[in-house]
Amino acid sequence: MTTANRPVRGGFTLVELLVVIAIIGTLVGLLLPAVQAARESARRSSCTNNLKQYGLALHNHHDTFGYIPSGAPTNPWGNPAVSWHAYVLPFMEQTGPASKVKLNGDTDERFRDIGGMQLRNLKLPLARCPSDNSIREFDGWAQSSYSGSLGSQRTPSYDGNCNQYLGFAATDGQADHGNAWNFKDISGVFSRLVTEQKGVSFNMVSDGLSKTIFVGEILADCHDHLEGLWGFNGMGNAHASTTVPINTMTTCFDNQAAATAARVTNPQCFAKSNWNYSWGFRSRHPGGANFLMGDGSVRYLPETIDHTNYQRLGGRKDGASVDMDD
Repeated sequence: MTTANRPVRGGFTLVELLVVIAIIGTLVGLLLPAVQAARESARRSSCTNNLKQYGLALHNHHDTFGYIPSGAPTNPWGNPAVSWHAYVLPFMEQTGPASKVKLNGDTDERFRDIGGMQLRNLKLPLARCPSDNSIREFDGWAQSSYSGSLGSQRTPSYDGNCNQYLGFAATDGQADHGNAWNFKDISGVFSRLVTEQKGVSFNMVSDGLSKTIFVGEILADCHDHLEGLWGFNGMGNAHASTTVPINTMTTCFDNQAAATAARVTNPQCFAKSNWNYSWGFRSRHPGGANFLMGDGSVRYLPETIDHTNYQRLGGRKDGASVDMDD
């Protein structure tokens, strides 16, 4: 067969190739959000499971001792200087570290050697939400995605011009930052200072366990108490209040320009020492955050929740009715 008699093979024209590429691009564009949504759904489910494990640990602690650990040192601002996370270690299949930490002694257990590392260095997988992309460690301190709840508590900012949410604090939550000597002055269930009582018992939650927040999500990038997970003065202990709305990201930026570009509320209050903002619950989940309730259930609360209703969920004894559908 001569070259002249060979059949001409058909091929794609440039226009056809461009059309195919456009179709593929459109399909990928349609598929990508679905894939991202599926991944986030899996991360959120894992985060929910973490909080449920914390709920079991707190209930087991209560069954054993009659109270949940307050998060305060044995001596005011003193030793053992660890957070409530350390007290529930024995109930979280962490018997190795738990066997080495001395919770009734007079030493600073944050620096306890637990097998080649100090307790403060220990990264606990259960303490991290997969959606949380904030720092995992700061200067040797492991960070957490979860904090015990102060409830509807006053958390004044260092900058007196950045106290927009103080007015939402409950009447029984007027001790600044939860610095009270008795739980009658704490709206929620955790405190970094109360030593008179070892912790809140369930009968002290008069509003009902299912209607009281015990633990919620936080982001280390938005906070300045970076003793993190294990220190009693770390953000994972009792350093979050319901006075600031869920997912308020004002203090999650390094400067005012970045905060302004992100269109956050009052970007001039971006400093992490503005605790009326930074001491709040927040997550990387779109539209809300996960919360462990006192009965061990986990609820996803939307950031659009009525603010007053949110305060009532934070307080354990305010006596106010809660609309669970809001």
